[in-house]
Amino acid sequence: MAYTPLPSVRELGRRFRDGSLTPSALVEDLLGRIARENPKLNAFYEVFTVEARAEAERATREFREGRDRGPLHGIPVGVKDLFDVAGHVTTAGAHKEFHPPPAARDSEVVRRLREAGAVMLGKTGLHEWALGVTSNNAHFGPTRNPHDPSRIPGGSSGGSGAALAAGLCPLALGTDTGGSIRIPSALCGTVGIKPTFGLVDMEGVAPLSRSLDTAGPMANSADDAFLMLEAMSDFKRKDVRKARVLIPKNYFFDGVDAEVIRLVRAAVEPLGPVEEVDVPLALKAWETNPVILLSEAVAVHEQRLKEHPERFGPGMADRFNGGFAYRGVDFARALAFKEEWRSFLQRLLAVPPAVLVVPGTPVPATPIGDREGSAIARVMTRFTSPFNLAGVPVLSLPVGKVGGLPVGLQLVAPPFGESLLWAVAHGAAQAP
Repeated sequence: MAYTPLPSVRELGRRFRDGSLTPSALVEDLLGRIARENPKLNAFYEVFTVEARAEAERATREFREGRDRGPLHGIPVGVKDLFDVAGHVTTAGAHKEFHPPPAARDSEVVRRLREAGAVMLGKTGLHEWALGVTSNNAHFGPTRNPHDPSRIPGGSSGGSGAALAAGLCPLALGTDTGGSIRIPSALCGTVGIKPTFGLVDMEGVAPLSRSLDTAGPMANSADDAFLMLEAMSDFKRKDVRKARVLIPKNYFFDGVDAEVIRLVRAAVEPLGPVEEVDVPLALKAWETNPVILLSEAVAVHEQRLKEHPERFGPGMADRFNGGFAYRGVDFARALAFKEEWRSFLQRLLAVPPAVLVVPGTPVPATPIGDREGSAIARVMTRFTSPFNLAGVPVLSLPVGKVGGLPVGLQLVAPPFGESLLWAVAHGAAQAP
């Protein structure tokens, strides 16, 4: 399916400022698109029709009065339904009996985006409790990939990825604990940033694994994503003039679709001289991430799992309950390895600064209902969850299509190396 792409955030802002477009007109256009396309895609669970119009009208008025809040002023944002938005229920994609009362106040990220002048457009769909990679939700129905509605959009931030790819919003919020921003970005052909752990305030975001959860921007270009990251955190881009580009010899290209490998390697060539490196701990990092993730997830959901397992979607309670199988000693060893892995990546990437280039997912989007649960999660998180364990920043970029379906690559930087990701993505950092 072909969807009309939205202009970039900078282009929309230029039009707002020269008067050729207003935030109100943009929101009306997007509400019309959502009304037409969302019944097919299920990208949004809730649309803030009245509020979005009011916020857009305020932004329109502010521009007329000469008040300018910055690049995101008047820009609509889709909000993954894990983030609290004042006056609205945060469903987390869960059974209705698990829904809390409407949020009393905005999450910190939403508060910052509002302060920057952004317009909250609605809540985007996700995998139940953010534990999954398909966004095939038993309680809200499947979210569909705009490139082929019979396919998954990825997860858990699948609604945000689908909304962006379908031109339903120019920006969207995601969260990422094992790949939940980067997997939808790869499968929907969009851009996502998993920031350094701790860079983005998680207050008011429903947790999955508190020591792995991050929140980040999702967009249709790297520039848009970084503009959003600057608004939702204290990150500011710095000048980076030189960087090495590394590509791993092992693990990250094992069992990958041959066309995905070709596209990733072709995308690396313009970045300059490429060094091949060994990454011997990657497999163990992938195997270790679930020990921490599921142990912490069952700590969040223990009471629900014990009292009402029937309220979880098919297979979801079993996936969560897997966390009970890990012993305290397993968790302690996982934490120790987490530090070892983080230190390894820091040594590999920090001096002189470098980015590691790896595929986003081994394969393009799979059919909805195919290999649900842990089976498909093991496929799609192979190249994403190791970097959650390390807490390092990662930029996901589209690199082309395989069989008409998008695929992506990841640029991995050392902790708080977001500026390096920006520079390499834009060709501003040249290898020595």
